[in-house]
Amino acid sequence: SSLVSLLESAINKKPQIEQMANKLSEYFSSIILGLAFVTFVVWWLWPHSFETSFMIGISVIVIACPCALALATPVATLVGLSLGASRGILFKEAAQLETMAKIDTLVLDKTGTITVGKPEVIKEKIYKEYDKSILYSLVKSSNHPVACGIAEYLKDEIGIGEYILDEYSQIPASGIVAKYKDNKLLGGNLKLINDNSISFEYISNNTIFYFVVNNEVLAIYELSDKIKADAKTLVDSLNDRDINIVMLTGDNEKIAKKVADEIGITEYKSEQTPKDKSDYIQNLHKDGKKVVMVGDGVNDILALANADIGIVMGSGSDIAVDIGDVVLLNNSLISLVDAFKISRTTYGLIKQNLGISLVYNAITIPLAMAGYVIPLVAAISMSVSSLLVVGNSMRIRYKWNKG
Repeated sequence: SSLVSLLESAINKKPQIEQMANKLSEYFSSIILGLAFVTFVVWWLWPHSFETSFMIGISVIVIACPCALALATPVATLVGLSLGASRGILFKEAAQLETMAKIDTLVLDKTGTITVGKPEVIKEKIYKEYDKSILYSLVKSSNHPVACGIAEYLKDEIGIGEYILDEYSQIPASGIVAKYKDNKLLGGNLKLINDNSISFEYISNNTIFYFVVNNEVLAIYELSDKIKADAKTLVDSLNDRDINIVMLTGDNEKIAKKVADEIGITEYKSEQTPKDKSDYIQNLHKDGKKVVMVGDGVNDILALANADIGIVMGSGSDIAVDIGDVVLLNNSLISLVDAFKISRTTYGLIKQNLGISLVYNAITIPLAMAGYVIPLVAAISMSVSSLLVVGNSMRIRYKWNKG
């Protein structure tokens, strides 16, 4: 019901180009009435009969088609929104179709966006025996993918339970800090232990989780997250559309480079905090870039909010889905490619519709004023112009089906 509500809201929110067309239509009707009156007066004073002059004036009113101008955007937009919904792409506002069509930079979060978002423990190294229930209690309360991976790994071990921890807090892009019976607990990445003046070296190309008690490293867990099968296809497809792609991740340089190299991303930033991601997007705006941000977690919400378009995976956190402008309901990166195709196709056909309407009026109104069109032909011609705009809008689906 929430998704239906969002879709209904999207239909009612007009793109900027539609607002411009509606404004033009307001003046258009007044101008046509004025031209029709002037035409009537000129023909009557020519002189011609009142009946002839009146018929020509009526022809000018009938042949002019503000409805084609007014239909140019909403019909195409409705078809675009409908096509998106059928492909599992929810645009929360119709205006986002227009905005997305102008995007030149795509910023991707790594975990849960490029990767599956479910890191699995592939190696455990214990330096000193400890009660694993303490670590389980530490990671169990976190929804971070790495913490969830550790919790999933430990939960089936014999004797695992949960303890009540004190002073529990999560540090963005670092890890978790807590206390248990006056013992200081740390669980997180290298940045966390370095920030606590703990010197320790462990080299790996995988994600590393350090478990520390009272400034002593007791265990290390290596985790690996699978890259989504369609990530490489996404990068190749958008590169062909001249869209610059950037990956931002809280992981270290080695992991970031490994993922970027595998899917063909040349520009990436590692060890990014939520604020770093937001600042990066703001700097892109200062350079005149139009930016789409794609993420799925709480740590992405600042970046999503600051981007021109925020796109969220349907499996993402509730707050990310709420803040995002577009939701990919099926979590597929191919849907992201589809979203770009739909928005650009829709925007292109909107401009074609406006062009058809303006050219039609520019040709037919002078002909009617010159007396070459009778009201019957004018009425038929006006209807045809509206049908042309509607038919052209339906080409969005035709072009999609043709690939």
